[in-house]
Amino acid sequence: MAGYNEIRGLRVKYLSADPANAENGQVWYNSTTGNLRVEGIQGTAAWASGGNYPASRNGIGSFGLQTAAIAGGGNGPTNEAASYNGSAWTSIPSLNTARIASRGFGVQTAGVLAGGEIPGGESNATEKWEGSSWASSGNLNTARYIAGTAGTLTAGLLFGGANTPKTQSEEFNGTSWTEGNDLPASRYGLGGAGTQTAALGFGGADSGGSNTTTTFDYNGTSWTTSPHAMNTARRDFGYAGATSDDAIIMGGQTGSAVNTTEIYDGSSWATSVNMATARASVAGAGTASAALATGGSSPTLQNATEEFNIPVGTKNLSVS
Repeated sequence: MAGYNEIRGLRVKYLSADPANAENGQVWYNSTTGNLRVEGIQGTAAWASGGNYPASRNGIGSFGLQTAAIAGGGNGPTNEAASYNGSAWTSIPSLNTARIASRGFGVQTAGVLAGGEIPGGESNATEKWEGSSWASSGNLNTARYIAGTAGTLTAGLLFGGANTPKTQSEEFNGTSWTEGNDLPASRYGLGGAGTQTAALGFGGADSGGSNTTTTFDYNGTSWTTSPHAMNTARRDFGYAGATSDDAIIMGGQTGSAVNTTEIYDGSSWATSVNMATARASVAGAGTASAALATGGSSPTLQNATEEFNIPVGTKNLSVS
């Protein structure tokens, strides 16, 4: 005969305090507070104001996390750069090359800005930030700006870009760039997320200048077209994402600047809550659940910073 547990399922633990290392989905009863509790429940997504960028700019390059980000360059072009600590931006040493629309990857103490637009055309300059200063590194094989990026300082990825729409993809080992396999189609003003061996490229404009919803998958060797299209065709948006199933799109250009947000979970893109300020050419950093958007144009230049959060943690369960 089947026992109680087989028929009714496992019993809820009766504890005097919340467990120190609860797992996602774990349920228990806290006898001290009198609450039935569950770990790993998502809260409501929301945007909140952060500290303003030191200057109103678009085309800022960026990398890092919501509470620890680096940004530099922008319209002018300028070589000014700044660091964000989760509440305020602080000026840091300037880039060696002034540029607009460079793209970045990495974390606050170990990141890269590469490419960009300079007077006279595209740049192939690469600069590494390792916590105190910018150091020039190996140049891109193909000069470009508004490309997509993913990865880390020692295992980075950059793909697509303009002025002439690009398909080329390159991998960075911390010192130099190596040509990889091309995107399935040319794109510029696109976004990226993930790692050098498991990445996404998404959105952007095609060779004819039309905005797209296409997502591309990268397995470390080849790019393929994903069946998971974005909801809104756009380019020049802020983007972030630590893994290939964790990506966020912030604002961008659909014909005019927009404030819409989309999140990718590995199986589909979902529309989320809007930013307060519509903007294109916006800098992004962070993850799909804790992101940062700063600068941009709408069409006036912006210095506003907004922080996106989806809180996840322990919640009380209502029992009727």
